[in-house]
Amino acid sequence: MKTIFSLIFSLLIISQLSAQKISANDLAPLIGKPNVVVVDARTSADYLKTHVNGAINLDVETLCDKTPYEGKLKDKASLASILGKHGITADKTIVVYCKTGVNAGRLYWILKYMGCKDVKMLDGQMDGWFSARKPITKVAKTPTAATFTPAVKSSILVDKAYVQSKLSASGTIIVDTRKKADYDAGHIGNAINVCYEGFLTGTKIKANAALTTLFETAGVTKDKEVILYCKTSTSAGLAYFILTSLLNYTNVKVYDGAYSEWSK
Repeated sequence: MKTIFSLIFSLLIISQLSAQKISANDLAPLIGKPNVVVVDARTSADYLKTHVNGAINLDVETLCDKTPYEGKLKDKASLASILGKHGITADKTIVVYCKTGVNAGRLYWILKYMGCKDVKMLDGQMDGWFSARKPITKVAKTPTAATFTPAVKSSILVDKAYVQSKLSASGTIIVDTRKKADYDAGHIGNAINVCYEGFLTGTKIKANAALTTLFETAGVTKDKEVILYCKTSTSAGLAYFILTSLLNYTNVKVYDGAYSEWSK
């Protein structure tokens, strides 16, 4: 009987770890396991006010530079060094969260770019954890440093020249995930606007059916190459998570320079 219960528990853990979007109830029993890292992508100030008990803090902005444009991703060696110092390795299960989903989305995309195999997002973000009445703390968790060995997935990052070469390509659709007012003030070529706010109800990601309708109605279909951008590749990262992890799009890229670079 004990063996049966152990098997059932193991199967439950596997099913939880295989999900791309994870609930607070499913995440809670995984915290503290040696192969699981929970990452708060908010600022250190927000993290120290209160955070998921057991989460480390990695402000996603520390992975980016301000020059030559706002939000520029650091080089691969610097990224690997920062991730390793935070105890993150590519073979661990990594669960990310923030306040609204956009910083977590940015971090999700960066981790996938660097070769992390199993990255998930906490559904509902910090509000979801609060609502589920799960353990919180103000005490910072000190990560145990590790060596991060990157296996860069270069195909999911594109530069300005690549975007320019695709402006008139019939098989490519460029998606601006900023708010409509920002899009109307200026955008890339014939990019369409699918605002990130439409992905969410509060801080929870909408059901897959609603997301499918949102994107397909806008012409973002699975037969197209999809290039995502915003201002600094934050909400574009959230869109990348949704399209690739929830809706099974297979040809999705992020223009990391984003409108910050394009508009210069």
